[in-house]
This record gives sequence, structure tokens and C-alpha cells, in this order.
Amino acid sequence: MTDYDFSALNDKEFEALCTDLLSAIHGHRFERFKPGRDAGVDGRYFAIDGSEVILQCKHWQATPLERLFTHIEKIERPKIEKLNPSRYILGVSHQLSRTDKSKLKELLSPYVLRDDDILGREDLNDILSREPLIERRHYKLWIRSTSVLQHILNKAIHDRSAFSLDEIVREAKFYVPTKLHGAAIDKLETLGTVIVTGAPGIGKTTLANHMVLHYVDRGFSLMHVAEDLREAEGVYGDGQKQIFYFDDFLGRNYLEALSGHEGSHITQFIRRISHDKTKRFILTSRTTILNQGKALIDILSQNNIERNELEVRIESLQEIDKAKILYNHIWHSSLSAEHVDELYVERRYRRIISHRNFNPRLIRFITDTNAISEHSASQYWGYAKELLDNPTRVWQHPFEAQLDDFGRGIVLLVAINQRPIRQFDLAEAYARFTARAENNGLTGRRDFLLTLRHLVGSFLSRAAASAPTAENAVLDLFNPSIGDYVLHRYSTDLPTLRAALISHRSASSVETLSGLISTGLLSNGKSIELASNVIREGELNGFIGYTSDHIGAAAAVILNRSQPSAAPTGLLVSAANFILATDPPFLLSQAASVLEWAAGHMNIDKTALELWVARACARAPYPDEFQAIERILATLDGDARARIWPALEAAKVAYIADNARHEIDAGEVYEGSSLDDLGLARERLGHLAEEKLEQYGVTPTEQNVSAVIDAFDIDSYATTYFSDYDTDDYQDHHVPEPIDQIDDLFDRG
Repeated sequence: MTDYDFSALNDKEFEALCTDLLSAIHGHRFERFKPGRDAGVDGRYFAIDGSEVILQCKHWQATPLERLFTHIEKIERPKIEKLNPSRYILGVSHQLSRTDKSKLKELLSPYVLRDDDILGREDLNDILSREPLIERRHYKLWIRSTSVLQHILNKAIHDRSAFSLDEIVREAKFYVPTKLHGAAIDKLETLGTVIVTGAPGIGKTTLANHMVLHYVDRGFSLMHVAEDLREAEGVYGDGQKQIFYFDDFLGRNYLEALSGHEGSHITQFIRRISHDKTKRFILTSRTTILNQGKALIDILSQNNIERNELEVRIESLQEIDKAKILYNHIWHSSLSAEHVDELYVERRYRRIISHRNFNPRLIRFITDTNAISEHSASQYWGYAKELLDNPTRVWQHPFEAQLDDFGRGIVLLVAINQRPIRQFDLAEAYARFTARAENNGLTGRRDFLLTLRHLVGSFLSRAAASAPTAENAVLDLFNPSIGDYVLHRYSTDLPTLRAALISHRSASSVETLSGLISTGLLSNGKSIELASNVIREGELNGFIGYTSDHIGAAAAVILNRSQPSAAPTGLLVSAANFILATDPPFLLSQAASVLEWAAGHMNIDKTALELWVARACARAPYPDEFQAIERILATLDGDARARIWPALEAAKVAYIADNARHEIDAGEVYEGSSLDDLGLARERLGHLAEEKLEQYGVTPTEQNVSAVIDAFDIDSYATTYFSDYDTDDYQDHHVPEPIDQIDDLFDRG
């Protein structure tokens, strides 16, 4: 049975819901009015005899019932007497007992004719259970429904996905569905993949989050990708309704993207999704980064990725959309009445809505009670206006005034990592950071756990990992804009940036350098200097505790950003020798590029190089990594190439087989066939498998062609391919707009 508490709705949304419900059960459309007209009336209709029936709604969920009774008696009763309706109906979001209803009826007599003219939470839920169309139309109800919560409990395979979904549901009360929401769903239904782009803080992640909820409510399981698309491929279930979500897919993987690694994986996965009606794929990216990616990564341009893009722009928000965003944040905040009053003086809310720097992220900060704790009501408007005029102050004051040196150091370490980090790894990086001689002058509370406790909830967020130990908890920035501010702040403080960078032991921290270069905050020369510091620090420590991913990433920055004659050869040789002595990393491209350079510029141990390549082939490499391996093979003699080639061919066949359904176009396979006659499809598949093997440089044989055909599983996939997968057509879930616009929304009645 439906059981909403209506806490996700603001008062105007609750009023619209009650009007819809009462219109449905009475068979009359209740009119609604502009502010100031017929005070005390949220809706009305005229009976057949011409008498007036009035509806009043009270969404006072957090207020004790006693106060509601007093308000009805002292404030509403005089209004009703003045209006003198033939009938008065009251809807409230409180739970009401029989005694409560009797008391309200007594207070409102003789205008309330019957007990059921007073509707409490239980009554409204009863009506909703009989009116599913109204329930679907009021978006914020069903996104918090039991069906969504069940998917959190039962359908989210990964802890990260469950945590993300729970966070999305909790934040749903702030969301305002706009026309862009419907356009995004339509594009996702048509193409299977949408890339939501936009400027920082514009609301692209929020839109993507609510697209996720739309599909989770329809039985899709959320798969939240954070690191690499291999995560998605590892849980890809044939015939299962799944929605894959990759937030900031280039921003946190910039170095891999530059090497073509991320770009090729993304485009391949998009093709795979486009042929699978049970899957959806949502990505987000800052517009500038995606445009740079398309300029630098040929495969993104070649695959016409633009058709999947949907840009969120502030111009796409109508004034009433902005008004709803601001109103929602005010309603659901803990701002004092005095602080809220400041936004109503001379209708200041309109100045916020029309401000050139308006964006949803800024509105969140302006209405955040933690952020304004130091500002009295009389200071509040000045604070809000300053944030709008100068958005960098969002984090500048709390970062500089509220944190000590050690707190700022921890935030910098998380920001420079550019992705979530395990608490254990952060603690290790923090210990190295604070132990450095240049940081001896830091002041404040040195204790890691105490400082971390202070940061979580303000600058950092914490998610529980699968293992229930504190050191396995995962930490991330509380808001992406913190990273923007912190990295911008330290981009000119090279000593501190260097100390933070070399305190990490992760490739992701080195990737930050490319991001800083792309945004113009760091020059090529400075990035080479910092990457060199990473390798030099590794040398000093005998590379103990370092990985080939980490050192390979640093060496790749040097190779990519240096003129060939100016590259620091000694450091690159040191990096190559370390990589050669370790197991090939999870991502091969960067390490392979260093070894490729080493094979042409130093007297490298060719036997060791041959063994490294053999181990790399056993690591299930990807297409761009095949190319890197082949370039290394070209530096070996003929006997070594002959020994390695079968292993490389086997890796290619395994890759094609594992990804058969997105490497081979199902449309080409089944063209001209039907579910009842797959003879032609089987013949086509055989030819296409041979062509695909040849495309990868593998000589087709009966054995490897059969491996690809078997993996495609033409019979079972035909059922999915030919079936018309039943998806609910997207319905506009917009809450009906008030008759009036902005002033009506902010009217206090």
C-alpha cells in the first residue's frame, strides 16, 4: 500500500497534489488563485446549486499538531467566516487520529460538513493508491517510493551503486524537473546512451542522477562506474535490465583518455549498449573537457559521439525553473525565519533568480545553514549577494578560515587524487605529507582521525566499503567544486603541490597534472618538473611501495609533454627499469609507451622485455594495448616475436569473443532473418567473425572463428534482438505549474 510522508514536497507542491487528488475524487476541477485573492483559499469549485466549496492545504509536517489547531482557530477560522463557503475541505500532511479529526471538525464547524472533509496523511495515501496517474505526475513522490528503496536493498550489486542510489534519493527533494528532463529521457530511450555536458555547478550530475531514478523505478539495476569501464563489463548481464552511470568520465581519467585508452573503451561500450534494449548508459562531462577530449582523441570524433550529447546550459532554465530551485532549497533548508525574511525584503529572491551567476550549486551554498552559521540574519543578504557576485568565495572562506594547515593538507590530498580514495591510502599519503621537511612548519591538529572527523560532512564525504572496517572506508570530496577551488588555489604554490603529489602512490594523482594543463593552470614545463619529482622520489625510496601504474603515468607525462631532445633521459631510464622489473599494470598503455621509448633509447634487457610482454598478453589487454604491445614486439628480434605472437593472438581472440556482441553488429547478423529462421544469420555471423579477426590482425582458423561464434550465442540473443522490449513511455512528471509564476510560488499566503 502507498505510504508517503510527503516530506519530499514543499508546501506549494503539496498544495498542487491535494488539488489534483480532490479534483479526482469529487469529479470537479478545483480552481487555484494568484496571491492576495480570496485569502485562505488554495482551491475551490462551485456546486450545481452555485454554492462555493473551498479547499485549504496545510503542509506543516514538522510542526506539532497543537500549533496547527491553534493556527486553524486563530488565523484560518476568521478567514473562513469572511468567505462563508457552503463547504470547507482541509488537507494536511500530518497523521490524524479519530480524535484529531473530531477536534478539527469542531474548530471548523459548520463549514466542514463531514468527517471525511478533513484529510490527513493516511487519507491522502488512500486516494493516491487509487489514482496512479496522479502519483506518476507528482515526480517527487514516486522517486522515494518503496519500489526505489527495494532496488537499493536488493538490486544494487555493488556497495558503491547502493550508496550512490541512496544519496540520490536523499537529495531528490531539491530537484526541479524541467523540459530538459524529458528531452534527456527521450534521447536515452532512442539511443541507449546520453552524455550530459555542462559547466561546473550547472546541474548536469543532478539531471543524470534523476534519469537514473527514472529507470531504477522501472526495474533497472544501477551500476555506478567510478574507475574504468572494465567495472561495467565485469557486471554486464545479458537480458538483465541495467543502467550504467559514469559521472565525470573524462575529468577523472584524463591521462588514459589522452592515450586513447578511455576513448576507445567508451565508444565500444556505447556501441554495445546501442544493440542491447535492456541497457542504458549515462555519462557526464564538463563541456570544455569533452570538447578537448574530442579534439585530442580521434576515436571520439570518428564515432559521431555528438549525437549522444545533451548540454545543460543556464539559458535552458526558464525563470520559473530557477525560482523553483531556489524555493525548494529554502523550504528544505534549516534557515531561521529571520534569515528567510531577508530574502523576501523587496523581493530579493528575484534578484537571486535573475543574477548572471545563478546556478544550482551556488543556491545550495546560499541556503546551507552550516555555511552561514557565522552570519546573523542582518548579515545574510550581504553574504548571499557576495557569493553570487564572487562565486570563488563559496569555498575560499571556509577553507582558509575554518581549517588548519593539517585539515587543508588532507583536503588537498583528496582533491589531487581526482577520485575516491580508501581511508587507509589517504592515511598513508597524509603520513608522508606531514613527514616532509618542508612541512615542518604546519600548525594545527596533526592527528589524522580527529582531523578527518572534522572534515567529513563539510569538505569530505565518506562511503562504507564492502569490508566494515574504518580503514576500508572510501573518502571523496563533499562537492566537486571543492576540487576546482583547491587545485586552482595550489596551482601557483608548487612546493605544496609537489609535496602532495609525491606523497601519493597512485597513478590518478599524476593524472591531475594533465587536467591542470588542460585548464591553463599549469604549463608543460611545470608539469614535467612535477612528474620528474615523482620519479626522483621513487628512486630515493628504491621504488619500494610504488607501482608500475604510478611510475608509468609520471613517465608518460614527461614523454608526452617534452621535446624529444629535452626529455630527462636518466629519469626515464630509471622508470623503464622499474617497470620492466614489475608485473604489467592493470592499464598497460602508459607503461608500454615507456618501454617502447626505452627499447629505442637505451640498452634494455631484451630477454626481460620479452618476458614482460608475455605477461602483458596474459593480462587480457584491450585494442589500444594490443597496438602498444605490437610496437614493443617490433623492437625485438624475429625469434622473440615468433615466441610471443601466439600469446598475443590468443589475447586478441579472447577479447573479440568476450565482446562479440558489441564487436560484431547484431543488425548485420540478423538482417534478412527472423526468429523462426536463423539460417542466413548463422552464415552472416561466420563471415563477420572472420572479418573481425582479420581486422585485429589474426589469421582466421576453424577454432578461433568457432570461439567467436559460440560467444555471440546467436540463438539466445535472437530472442532479445527480435523482441519489442516493453518500456514505459516517458510521461511528463512535471508538477503542474501554478496559475501565477514566481510571486505566486514565493507567496506566503
